Amino acid sequence: MREFVIRLRDYFERESQNGGPLLPLSQVRQRVADALLIALATVTRISTEKYGKEGNEENKLSSPNKKRRRIQPIVNLDDFQCAAIRNHIYGYYSRKELPTLDKLLVTLREVHLYDGGRTSLSKLLRRIGFHYQKSNNRRILMDRNDIALKRVDFLRKVKNITDWEKVVFLDETWLNANHTVKKTWNDGTAQSSTKVPEGKGRD
Repeated sequence: MREFVIRLRDYFERESQNGGPLLPLSQVRQRVADALLIALATVTRISTEKYGKEGNEENKLSSPNKKRRRIQPIVNLDDFQCAAIRNHIYGYYSRKELPTLDKLLVTLREVHLYDGGRTSLSKLLRRIGFHYQKSNNRRILMDRNDIALKRVDFLRKVKNITDWEKVVFLDETWLNANHTVKKTWNDGTAQSSTKVPEGKGRD
């Protein structure tokens, strides 16, 4: 706007020095284009938008699209906040619940740990090591204390075997038939894995 004021002022100054119009008064659009230092086509387009092709309309000009300031996702939290969010997610697993983005958005806001949007939360979870993937139930078994103790006991017995011809190996091991295959937000640790239910297994 300020630039256009200066352009008009300079144009009229030149006309004053010229002792009259630089262009015939009948060439309205060309005079406007020269005064504002813009293309004649631009003047024609805007004039048509405002007054129509016949020049007898009175339309409202559309505002040019302004670049909206893009809101930065809330992912730059400090270590304390990240640890608190991680423990909050672990809490779901300890209660035998599956954490979803929608659930986390609600509960994290309730405890004032996060105040961003869904997309930003997804990025934040990935940044602190979580991924939306199937739970590794074999890993859960290996991390259970009772399984670990049995594994140690088994290795001790194997170490004391002297006659391997008497050892009988069974078929493949199996996981519990009730193991869940749902995808969850987890970071690969036992704390962020679904619980292994008791029940009859299968191959």
